[in-house]
Amino acid sequence: MSTPPPEHPPGPFDMLRDRRAIADTTIAPIAFVIVYTITKEVNTAAAVAVGIGVVMFIERLVRRKSVINALGGLLGIALAAFIAVRSGNAEDFFWPKVAQQGGLFVIFAGSVIIRRPLTGFIVSTLYRADPEWQKIPEVRRVMTEYTLIWAGLFLLRAIVFLVGILAGEVEFLGVASLAMGLPAFGLLLFFGYRWVPKRLAQVGAPDPRHPEPAA
Repeated sequence: MSTPPPEHPPGPFDMLRDRRAIADTTIAPIAFVIVYTITKEVNTAAAVAVGIGVVMFIERLVRRKSVINALGGLLGIALAAFIAVRSGNAEDFFWPKVAQQGGLFVIFAGSVIIRRPLTGFIVSTLYRADPEWQKIPEVRRVMTEYTLIWAGLFLLRAIVFLVGILAGEVEFLGVASLAMGLPAFGLLLFFGYRWVPKRLAQVGAPDPRHPEPAA
């Protein structure tokens, strides 16, 4: 009987290893912008975006992979396409992104207000730390800071998309969707992976990767 490999703390790239999940949420919007830029036809661009979403969803079913990301992406694309086709304005395709990012901002900022910073729960779960770890005052302080950083990213995204929509800049929205998507997410994730342990050490809090019992 073989011995299972030893567990190691997950790094930032472990959370990004599902490239299919990334594709499910980025390819269709970019395709919409490209097709619209070439054809100037909202209906055509919307049809291509929805078609890509459907193909990705079916491909996941055929391969018997998790369809959660594909289904969520498909529903989001369908809603965005419906709004754009209904209004006749390509930039309206990005209204769901404004709502999504605004909602995430409210959730993350709200968790800070109620003194339950969401990143504390996420980090605790990721590293299988004791549930009491995130309740340590020093830990809560650091997780509050990190949660506010994430909330800032979501708010920035919402504002950028809103400005792009109001200005009618479809190409700008496409570039923003790409640049502020995976690259920004990965950068902030990597920042947290390096910064959070150092910040915890500064305030004298235990590291979730090497938990210690609270005093």
